[in-house]
Amino acid sequence: MKDLKMNPNLSIRDGRLFIEEMDTVDIAEKFGTPLFVVSEKILVENYRAFQNSFQKYYPEGRIRVMAAVKANPTVAIRRLLSREGCGCDTFGMGELETALRGNVPYEDIAVNGSIKGPEIIEKAVDLGIPIILDNKDELDMCQEEAAKQGKTAKVLLRIKPYMKDLDEPSDFFPARLIRDMTQTVKYGIPTSEVLEMLPKFAKMPNVKLEGVHTHAGRHSKKPVFWKALVTSIVDMIKVIHDGVGNDWRPEIVSVGGGFPAEMDKETRVAVTDYETPHIEDFAQVVTGTFRDEMNRHGFSTDGIILEIEPGRAMYNESGIHLFKVHNMKHETAHGMDYQWAETDTSETFLSIGGLNVVPPFDLVSCNKADQPYDTKVDVVGITCNYDCLAEQTKMPQLEKGDILAFLNTGSYIEPYTCNFNALPRPGMVLVSGDTCEWVKMPETQDEVFSRHVVPERLK
Repeated sequence: MKDLKMNPNLSIRDGRLFIEEMDTVDIAEKFGTPLFVVSEKILVENYRAFQNSFQKYYPEGRIRVMAAVKANPTVAIRRLLSREGCGCDTFGMGELETALRGNVPYEDIAVNGSIKGPEIIEKAVDLGIPIILDNKDELDMCQEEAAKQGKTAKVLLRIKPYMKDLDEPSDFFPARLIRDMTQTVKYGIPTSEVLEMLPKFAKMPNVKLEGVHTHAGRHSKKPVFWKALVTSIVDMIKVIHDGVGNDWRPEIVSVGGGFPAEMDKETRVAVTDYETPHIEDFAQVVTGTFRDEMNRHGFSTDGIILEIEPGRAMYNESGIHLFKVHNMKHETAHGMDYQWAETDTSETFLSIGGLNVVPPFDLVSCNKADQPYDTKVDVVGITCNYDCLAEQTKMPQLEKGDILAFLNTGSYIEPYTCNFNALPRPGMVLVSGDTCEWVKMPETQDEVFSRHVVPERLK
């Protein structure tokens, strides 16, 4: 077995990879491959860790965990988290529908999104769901819709805090500073436009400004970043307080997400190879800075709901991806000794590039997990792309029928699957102890073509 750190809910038993109490080879045989597999236990443990750690250091108000729907927009997953008391951030109409079908209480949903049409604002106002304003025109739309319904639109301003003293590079793009990227990213209302909006609230009887929201993303694990972010958020709260008047104070403050998963195995983050703080470390710096900075500006934090929006940290290690070896090829001509394992998954199912010199995720042979990993092989996908999932990676001697697993594929992987080569997209199952059930059916070939229309003149 290769030297591999796995989360506690994965194990090797009699040479096979288990997730919770389920043999992954048995899962593959029963449900087919390729397949996304999610551990219920890991998701619940991750939610509770965030909720309990942050609440421990913020006794004066409620901590509301708003897990990002986009990381895994599956209705059953949302119902599982809703049962635990977890709220959610939604981006656009589709994710709002996921939250509603996932039984999330209206007050624990945030309607986010950089372009909001009348339909989503109408629904949010009708249901009393808070709306995160992302541009100045949305404020007028909320007043108009709320007046039409005879209701009040609950809104938060999505601000762009300026961390003027932070000279840290972004883990996403190390050539750029976080301070600059949080200003140039499209999300959020430019500060100059926020200032234009503030006097308008006094003239909008059907709009209630409940608070502020920001989401910087996975730019850094360092406490100095989180301290600078929260400090800048509170600086903006003071600006908004002064501009709105009437002794306004936020009821809700969202510091967003960007928290790393514990093992920090990421395909979309360039820099991960430094120490990952414990959740409690993040909880202390976020809540402590928020309290200190609010007090410095003369505000109490009593009763304010403090929101956090973990995505990667909630979902990443909850998932694995199972796939099967269908063919082996071996070249011995031209002085070569080169093997390929052709599998039924693809770069287009995993949101990765076409040539992966280093495996993008930890790679395990499910049915030969305890055998020596001493044979170099290209693990390749099913599409007509180059589709080299792992180039000359060391594995046990693979054979047709072997089951492989990519670990840590629980966040932002399945939502990116597409139908390249007209391939049906994989399904998803949820493991709970020694049970395993469908939560998203695999797409059929007919469903791939269900949106195609042939004009009469071509029939």
